Amino acid sequence: MISDMYLPVPCVVHPEQVREYQYADLLPDDLRERLDEWDDDEDESRPHYQSDLSLAPGWKVGGYANWSLTDPYPMECAVCGTTMTLILTVGSGDWNGKDCSWRPSEENPTASPDIVGVQIGRGYSLYTFRCPKSFDHPPVTAMQ
Repeated sequence: MISDMYLPVPCVVHPEQVREYQYADLLPDDLRERLDEWDDDEDESRPHYQSDLSLAPGWKVGGYANWSLTDPYPMECAVCGTTMTLILTVGSGDWNGKDCSWRPSEENPTASPDIVGVQIGRGYSLYTFRCPKSFDHPPVTAMQ
């Protein structure tokens, strides 16, 4: 018998399209350095690139992976060596609980950022990648 703690909380999906930008360490050096300087500014009211502007947390199709636990590493197909594409992210939280920069505008500001109730590891995200050359090649996962 499966324990209820392993089951997501039933909820309704309201897809929305958002624009994401690549993980900072994968950007060209000159742009990453400018972003680092901008993030180091003392103005706390201004958003930060990595946590507020570039990578949406939560459950998503497509987009970019957040390599916050390890250095970024290429996800390559074991069959043909092609760089794989991120197709699905399962996140432990639906938005950042501190500042809520990714909280949907229609969501109650006091709502928990953990609507689905799924915990990946100790609060991580699970990424699933696929080979763009063939659906017959096995997918690869990473947890960050």
